[in-house]
Amino acid sequence: MIGITYLVLGLLLSTASLTQAYFYVPNFMSTLPFQGGSAYATKGDSLIIFGGENATTSFTNKLYQLQQTSTTYTWKELPQQNPPPGALYGQAMVSNTGNTLIVMGGMSQATTNQVAPLQMYSYDFGTTQWSAAPTNTNASNSVPYNRQMFSATYDNSSTVYIYGGSLNASAIFPDFYALNTQTLQFTKLPDPGIPRYGHTASLLSDGKLVVIGGVGVVAGENGATQTTLASMEQVYIFDTQSNQWSVQATQAGSGGKFPSTRSAHSAVVTSDDKIVVFGGDNGASQRQRAYLNAIAILDTKTWTWEVPYPDGIPPSRRSYAVAGMLDGSHLTVAFGSALNTYYNDINTYSLTDGTWLQSFNESDKDSSSGVSAGLIAGVTIAAVVLLAIILFLLWRFQSYIRWLFTRIHHDIWKPRTGEPVWAETTRIVSQIFLLFLFICFLVFVIRQAINSPNVTQRIEEAAAEVDVPDVRFCFDGFPTYGEGDARNPGVVCQTDTGYSCTNYIQPLDMSLFTPTFASNLGAVGCYLFRGDKDFKLTSTSGQNNGSHLLFSFFGDQTTTYGRVHVSVYPKEMDPNVKVYNINDDIPVIMSEFDVLTWQNNERNDIQATNIFDVEPFTYSALSYNLIDHRYLQDVGWNYVGFAPITNSTPEVESNFRSEAPNPNYVLSHADIGFMAVYPESYADFTDREVKMYTLLNALGFVGGIFGLLIAVQTWLFGFRPRSPWGVVHRWSVGDMKRSLLRGLQTNFKTTDSTVPLVHPLHPRFSMQNMADLGYESEGQRINRVEERMQILELLFKAYYVDDEIFRSLDNATKDAPNSPAGPAGPLFPSEKGGPSPGGHTDMTRSNTGGFSHMFNHRQSVQSVNSDTNSQQNLNDHRV
Repeated sequence: MIGITYLVLGLLLSTASLTQAYFYVPNFMSTLPFQGGSAYATKGDSLIIFGGENATTSFTNKLYQLQQTSTTYTWKELPQQNPPPGALYGQAMVSNTGNTLIVMGGMSQATTNQVAPLQMYSYDFGTTQWSAAPTNTNASNSVPYNRQMFSATYDNSSTVYIYGGSLNASAIFPDFYALNTQTLQFTKLPDPGIPRYGHTASLLSDGKLVVIGGVGVVAGENGATQTTLASMEQVYIFDTQSNQWSVQATQAGSGGKFPSTRSAHSAVVTSDDKIVVFGGDNGASQRQRAYLNAIAILDTKTWTWEVPYPDGIPPSRRSYAVAGMLDGSHLTVAFGSALNTYYNDINTYSLTDGTWLQSFNESDKDSSSGVSAGLIAGVTIAAVVLLAIILFLLWRFQSYIRWLFTRIHHDIWKPRTGEPVWAETTRIVSQIFLLFLFICFLVFVIRQAINSPNVTQRIEEAAAEVDVPDVRFCFDGFPTYGEGDARNPGVVCQTDTGYSCTNYIQPLDMSLFTPTFASNLGAVGCYLFRGDKDFKLTSTSGQNNGSHLLFSFFGDQTTTYGRVHVSVYPKEMDPNVKVYNINDDIPVIMSEFDVLTWQNNERNDIQATNIFDVEPFTYSALSYNLIDHRYLQDVGWNYVGFAPITNSTPEVESNFRSEAPNPNYVLSHADIGFMAVYPESYADFTDREVKMYTLLNALGFVGGIFGLLIAVQTWLFGFRPRSPWGVVHRWSVGDMKRSLLRGLQTNFKTTDSTVPLVHPLHPRFSMQNMADLGYESEGQRINRVEERMQILELLFKAYYVDDEIFRSLDNATKDAPNSPAGPAGPLFPSEKGGPSPGGHTDMTRSNTGGFSHMFNHRQSVQSVNSDTNSQQNLNDHRV
């Protein structure tokens, strides 16, 4: 049943998995085949791999070599002369001389479910010639039957031990043979009495053959037999020296658990006689089958299992993988299958570090990543020195630190005169609470901007003409004929205006790369339509190329099962240009990794976007839109929300419709099908990716919340005037601070009065003993008041109020008609401009205070348009 199942499986479409090539090797993505069930053997630092199955072929006969170097792996296909038929689930071994590869067993197209002698073929690495064993056709009673999923273990001398296997689900073999590789004679040995398949047999240095896992046939109830997975709590051992079988119980390791039972796994023996087991499955039917990717290690000195939990990226779960210990310290696992999935990756497990590696450099780093005692001591000394430096700086600048804390205290604790302590305390507590809320909101909006999802906006602009995409046509299953034969596959192009565009179609060299289609209808030949940068489609009539591309397909009209696979690409994102070395003036911006990924998808027929199948004798229509998709780059600036940094990637959207095949098509057509390609809309499309939340958007929210919290604080505790000085003025030090103070002292200096709002208006308001107050004349007191008022006006003009309205009033007063009171119209002429007994005006007398200097440097922008006399009156006023 298993043989039949896998025969059918190979004919079905399967999903091949790249798994990102866990051990990264450039170009392997596009060269390694997707396959499983291969026969393999170790040859020095290489794995020799033969046969197996893939998504489209059940039995392959390619021969490959995977070689490990000190830094990477190399891969090549070995040349073959007279290769044997493709085989699945066979075994292979390399002779101790390294000159010959022997492949035995496995199912082929001819031997599936057929009773035949064990098939054997040998390959000479020197001559690249295959030769078949004479026993392949001349069977005798001493030759075992052909089989699959058996074990064949080479003793590195002249004997191969063959145990178990199956012909199908019902024919499972219990026999055990020894093959002499020099005479090709089989010797039947005592068997353990249990038919088994899907197991592994590993030969230790002491000559003991250890059989692990697999599916065995045991007696069930009522004497009936049944298949079951072999327990991992015991192993069967054959001693090649005494020719005796024994059963060895195993023990659980430090974790207290045994490995999962399994079949179709891989097993490798290390230099210290440990058996490393990888992968496998539960041996159930296809619908219930489950797969493993765990590592298990059996120490044959103590017969103890260890199930490590390795770091790194583990391989995908699989069965029928190839495995080998190529350098003594790394386990190499490659290929394999899991249901309909085939793998082409290489996975490397470091036995030293217990890690799945992506490069050998990573192993070197891990092996030297331990923290040394010297490093710990160095870090400790550095920490002590740093602490000493901090303490010294605190002691050295303690006066400045005390001043700093005092300054901060004065900036925070500012109770108003007459206000109780509890009111100021409540205000401070409220400020702290509101500040905490504001910080929480600020953190929220910043996190929202950082974690913002991306959204795509589509911008559509009408255009008179649009570009055309590249279109690839692959003929699948159509036979090829001579160059001039009308039945030879080909494509002809013209537009709806009759303009011929066939010159833009070129055949692709299938020897460079051949796409794979799961239908596997036959030979594949592809053609690419690629117009130049000046070839456009236009929606209007006139002197232009037209508005539609019309493609006619030609081929053998008797081939009704063939298909034409149509793929559409933007010109700048057409991987065919790079793969088939097409040189033109249109650059392709695809990276090498993207091209390799595309090739992998093409080889496994899992492309699903902008790909359509055309049946013979049908009419089809394909519409498209070319889009400039601007993806956000992963840079910090894009969190701001202004002038984002993007990558411009051309894309194409297409829609396809095909009629049913016309049975009378060949009566009126020499071709085999027709397809029209046209733009969905005559417009330029831009898909712009933007962040839903940005820091720029957050400013509005932050400002609104900040204003709301300030309003709440004012409503609760009243308004407090703000200083005209900002942080720069208040926290300036050194020459900056001195220049600010010097500017105030120079421009607002006082002679006899004190500073308003800081000192009391008269000394008596600050004296306790009024008798100590000396005599002061009326004029002195008035002069002090006038000087304080003048300073107050100047400070208010400089820092608090805009004097434009006052100067406008002054201009309006000067421009008004003279009043009956006099030419100047003074409100109090006797007080403002009257003569004094000494022949001087009051203004002359007030010149003693010297206030003119206070206005020389206060000239606002608006004052330029003010009346000169009005400004001069204010500047030269005397008290």
